[in-house]
Amino acid sequence: MTKQSATATYDAIGERFEAFTDTASQRSVETATFFHMVGDVKGKSVLDLACGFGFFGRELYRQGASKVVGVDISASMIDLARKESARNQEAIEYHVSDICDLGILGKFDLITAAWLFNYADSPAKLDKMFQVAANNLAPGGRVVAYTVEPTFQLQRGNFTKYGVHVLTEEAHEGGFRHHAEFVTQPPSAFTFHRWSRERYELAIMKAGFPRLQWQKPIISDAERAKHPEGYWDDFERNCLQTGLICTL
Repeated sequence: MTKQSATATYDAIGERFEAFTDTASQRSVETATFFHMVGDVKGKSVLDLACGFGFFGRELYRQGASKVVGVDISASMIDLARKESARNQEAIEYHVSDICDLGILGKFDLITAAWLFNYADSPAKLDKMFQVAANNLAPGGRVVAYTVEPTFQLQRGNFTKYGVHVLTEEAHEGGFRHHAEFVTQPPSAFTFHRWSRERYELAIMKAGFPRLQWQKPIISDAERAKHPEGYWDDFERNCLQTGLICTL
């Protein structure tokens, strides 16, 4: 996805994406897994890359982060984030920027990146995103990411009932490009890229991270109880999402 098309996609989706995050069943799993990986943020500085309308950054602010800075390519998403933080009197700083063009905003204890790396449309862009993250991280700091599971295959089943309908799967620069829709009214089209674990790990190594850990999505007992038996079987058999932690 080009910079222009990524911007246009999320500017067009706008508040529909916020509605999607409130209704898609995958969201509860995503957030549970994300906060499990993050752990205690009291007194820590956080840079939230691909912050969207600011959901994760605002929650980390409420959990006691000393400083939160959000960055997103979409001016529409940042506008929503700023309005929500102003309404809640949250001292969160926001910037509109392509992550690949981002300079050094500081040396943060934690960088979060929910649904950033899957928008790298080439291996070079993936390398650049991890390098930008490393450049903004304090020694010993961590990147906590949520991204597309490298082993997902459309032929093994779709993700529609969990909130994302995948339309296509095509080979692209050693990985795969997918056209998809968020299950909203009307559907919200977007494009994402899927890279292998090996390609992720190469980018992480090149950026200077000595340690990384993959994290399977966490489906709590309470979440399982909300749905009929077997509801999450397809999710676990052919998952579209995964967590990732990189430590500097």
